[in-house]
Amino acid sequence: MAKLRKFYDLDNAAKIFPVVANESRSYVFRISVIFKEPIKVDILQQALNRTTKRFKHLNVRIRKGLFWYYFEENLKEPLLYEEDGMINQFLVFKSNNDFLFRTQYFKERLSVEFFHALTDGKGALEFVNSLAYEYLTLDGKTIDPEGLVIRADAAATYQEVADEFQKLYHDKKIPKVKEIKAHRIKGTFYPKNYNAVINAYVSLSKVKATAKSFDVTMNELMIGMIILALKRSGKIQSYKHLARIFIPVNMRQYYPSVTLRNFASYVRINYDLNQDENELEHILSFVKLEMKNQLNLEDMVNSIIQNVRYEQNKLLRMTPLSIKIVAMRSVYGKIGNKLNTFDTSNLGLIKLPKDMSEHISHYSFMIVPNLDTPKAMSFVSFKDTMTISFISKIVERDFEIEFFKILKSLDIESQIEANGWEVI
Repeated sequence: MAKLRKFYDLDNAAKIFPVVANESRSYVFRISVIFKEPIKVDILQQALNRTTKRFKHLNVRIRKGLFWYYFEENLKEPLLYEEDGMINQFLVFKSNNDFLFRTQYFKERLSVEFFHALTDGKGALEFVNSLAYEYLTLDGKTIDPEGLVIRADAAATYQEVADEFQKLYHDKKIPKVKEIKAHRIKGTFYPKNYNAVINAYVSLSKVKATAKSFDVTMNELMIGMIILALKRSGKIQSYKHLARIFIPVNMRQYYPSVTLRNFASYVRINYDLNQDENELEHILSFVKLEMKNQLNLEDMVNSIIQNVRYEQNKLLRMTPLSIKIVAMRSVYGKIGNKLNTFDTSNLGLIKLPKDMSEHISHYSFMIVPNLDTPKAMSFVSFKDTMTISFISKIVERDFEIEFFKILKSLDIESQIEANGWEVI
């Protein structure tokens, strides 16, 4: 008798991704944990099998329904790959045993790449930490989880797969926000949708101290440095559009939740690159004020409600998926990522059980750019190591060079590594 599969609706944020994702716009992000010893592949495969079964929202395949895509329990085993140097590539589900995440290894590095329809950075990190924990324990390490990691034998809860967006929905009138086009970074694209990566390792305590000296947060410091690097690397005498920095915001900090699915909003920092100002201190003053204005809970919730409202529209709900796909791709093709100049994301400071931390060197976190927004930067911290990852679809490195010059001017030392085709 065939096993009855479990079904899940895609959360509100996830619905757009399977419609518009393609080779040049993969909507895949990567979290890597680097152990202090080489990975034992057979043990990692065992850990992967056990951990995947525990995380119900990841142990799925995607299917086409009459009106929307939906998730269905995946009865296959997840595959484990050796890295091939290609990062955050478009995920072909069929060749991946229908899974929407891809697990890879290289020497001491364990990497998991997630299709964004599955989860956000927070949900993905819980899986990666659980997988690392299972691997270490299967390898004979004794670790007290201290309530900081989800064990593979722990019971799953309904709250972990809850769609928190629906809980915020109301039918009251909300103001519409008119979006504007963003300045676009131009350059020579790599062939085959290659994503080039440069990782910079810096001292977290030094970055914190630097941010404190300017009376800003670490996020504000990084955004200010991005804007200044864009200004100094730009070859345009007059900019037609504003630089728009896209920043996701974890909504769990405002609404306590244990959901492992998507639960984020976003803000944009808009900056006129035509301004003469070329000093970091003044740009940071602008960023600090803008962040205060943009991190308005009501506005962030309204943007979520607006998206849910489209989904709740009776006419749209009854429209067949095939027609929805054509319409959504058409709208996205006209607008899409043209609203952003640069994407950045901070996964935060990772806290692990003491026994587990002893076996781990550091983490990295990589989001993905696209043809409209060809550069991105993401960062994550573990102990005193902050990993800044620059991801680029174009060959030119003017932005990165200027960013490193700014780091040096702030007396922040960095160690650099890249994934192959890089000279800086």
